[in-house]
Amino acid sequence: MSAPGRVCARAAAALLLSVLTACGSAAPESGGTPTLTWYVGPDRVDAGVLAQSCTTAAAGAYKIELKQLPNDVDTRHAMLVRRLTAKDASMDLLSLDSAFTAEFSAARFLAPVPEELAPVLGKDVLPAALEAATWDGQLAVAPWWFDPQLLWFRGNVAERAGLDTSKPISWDDLVAGAERLGVTIQIDDRDGSGVTEWVNALVVGAGGDLLQGAGRNPKIGLDSAAGRTAGSVAGFYLDSGRGPGPSREALTSFAAPDGGFLLASSSVITDPALAAVAPSMGWAAYPAVGDESIAPLSGVGLAVPLYAPRTELSYAAISCLTSPTSLRTLMIDTGHSASQLTAYDVEGVTDSFPMAEVTKAAVQTGAAVPVTPYWHLARAAIDDTWRPLADFAPESTLQQSQRAVRAAMAGELQ
Repeated sequence: MSAPGRVCARAAAALLLSVLTACGSAAPESGGTPTLTWYVGPDRVDAGVLAQSCTTAAAGAYKIELKQLPNDVDTRHAMLVRRLTAKDASMDLLSLDSAFTAEFSAARFLAPVPEELAPVLGKDVLPAALEAATWDGQLAVAPWWFDPQLLWFRGNVAERAGLDTSKPISWDDLVAGAERLGVTIQIDDRDGSGVTEWVNALVVGAGGDLLQGAGRNPKIGLDSAAGRTAGSVAGFYLDSGRGPGPSREALTSFAAPDGGFLLASSSVITDPALAAVAPSMGWAAYPAVGDESIAPLSGVGLAVPLYAPRTELSYAAISCLTSPTSLRTLMIDTGHSASQLTAYDVEGVTDSFPMAEVTKAAVQTGAAVPVTPYWHLARAAIDDTWRPLADFAPESTLQQSQRAVRAAMAGELQ
């Protein structure tokens, strides 16, 4: 670090407000209020409302402006890696996919969570969300929301299909019911993560693990007893012709005349693509492979990049964005499931979040993707070997996918 840089860093540690005035990258705006740039993902959060609320609550300490991250998971991942590797100091806050946390933490892209904040940000967080937000025994990001997927249906379709939504519905029964009515079963793939999340949940639902171990040589569970059970479920569904598997067009297809069932996150109810059918939509637990519903889980944590120039203010904003008031807005306005279980008990949530009974159970039993710095390699290998889903053949696809994941995780050229 240059001499001027060391001077500025020491000043920041000693007196933040002095630095905000004196150091170039951390200088406040002409009006005297520092601006924090929050990079938000393609979720259904009205980040503008939350940013304005926290800006108001900050009473001049900071204001938050938004930048949009790409919708596609691969494009988003590549952009973040590129900018963080370049030590981009224009990023104050990140909405970070839970699947990225281990990788970015291991790469030392993220500023440490302040010691005094870690117990507060990790308090009452559901276990899967806490595990996804932790690396090397330390909280790496602030858990924010963590959605389970639900089985959505239109009107009385489930009843007419002979399905009892008060208990776990098997994949066999779901497909049979859809066939009887001639309706589709759509699976949402909002950003390109859908296939791997689906495969992971099927393997875990069959009693296995997609990956065991966070290193380069994990135990892989695709070509295993649980993997073959998962493959048979996937094959049965795909062969039925009731749906194409995880798809970017799932919401549009569900809203079409022959749409009957949809597997998608709790927040899908607020998606504009479903506005015409949302008033009549019902929900149930994710379909079961075995005796228990194991729903795919995915979420977002709030992170501060290592080279963010206003770390203290960034974490002050995160404290606001994870407050009970913000989490209440998050759940009621968007349908996202907050990572903190106590958010379900905040005044107003119970009456305005009707999926609470199902989602609260699902986030405690569901399956998030494995926590490993190499998950993006495994995900790419699974996508490459399972797609196109129209060509899926359980035995050969599982064997090929097992080999591809092993090679990718080991860093081998293919």
